[in-house]
Amino acid sequence: MARPVKEGLDYFPLDVDFAVNDKTEAIMGEFGPKGVLFMIYLLSAVYQNGYYLQWNKLKQMQLANRIEGVSPELANQIVNRLIAYGTFSEELFNSAKVLTSQRIQETYEDATKRRKSQKPTKYWINVDINKDTSVVNVDINPQSKVNKSKSNKSKVNNYDDDAGVTREQVINDWTNLWGFPNGIARPEIDEWLEEFKPEVIAYAIWVAGEHQIRSNACLKYVRAIVAGWKKRNITTLEQAKKAAANHDDRIKSERKPSGYSKPRRKEVTPKWMQKGASQADSKSSSSDDQQDDMSDEAFLAFMNSQEEAK
Repeated sequence: MARPVKEGLDYFPLDVDFAVNDKTEAIMGEFGPKGVLFMIYLLSAVYQNGYYLQWNKLKQMQLANRIEGVSPELANQIVNRLIAYGTFSEELFNSAKVLTSQRIQETYEDATKRRKSQKPTKYWINVDINKDTSVVNVDINPQSKVNKSKSNKSKVNNYDDDAGVTREQVINDWTNLWGFPNGIARPEIDEWLEEFKPEVIAYAIWVAGEHQIRSNACLKYVRAIVAGWKKRNITTLEQAKKAAANHDDRIKSERKPSGYSKPRRKEVTPKWMQKGASQADSKSSSSDDQQDDMSDEAFLAFMNSQEEAK
């Protein structure tokens, strides 16, 4: 008799900062310790099953009964919040009531790489989802699965129109640059995603990353870019790229000296003689010769972010 194929994992990794990361603290703040405990029970159920969990009435009742004070309704609320936070794929849940994510699947794939079994395809997230559909391809050929690191790099660098960027990818990009969006940033990102396609917002995040905007100024900077695009009726990725290119060209042209006149030599006062000088005085000349073609608000946000970064 053939040995049955093992589907789930015996254990799964839990980050050392699990107790203090943004998602856990958000769940703790809203639902208390029982909410965090439910998170751990839920992740355990996912990995025990393999890399996904079909969320139905049975699982809802089973997990709720394991924790005192957690009702089935509260269990649903926690699950919905975790989906909103990006712990689980929103699109897969909406299309198939399945709880999983790219990170969960990567963990599962790494843990089972020595198993002599075919790679899973059921509910496997396809990183090359067609942009014209909002349903995750849950039955892809395993040979068509693109290596995640290469795929993500391609998206971050190019954001082509056919990149198939999802809402989850937008949150992941933000998280990779500045950490998981807090309670102020996340609602605003959701608002942007209601007005723009995900690839447009992802490109705005990429632009901020290219300018090395720090976390303390990222929301202000991306907000300014999006506001400028909205004001100018920029709605597609192609238009956004053109705006960024025009912005770069404008800065380059305005930094060039006019005509053939020799640029005036600027006397630089040593720092030890500038004790009474303010930062605004020392940087006013550099800001006068720049103009942001994306929007005046974006330029102001960028300059402010440089002040804060220093």
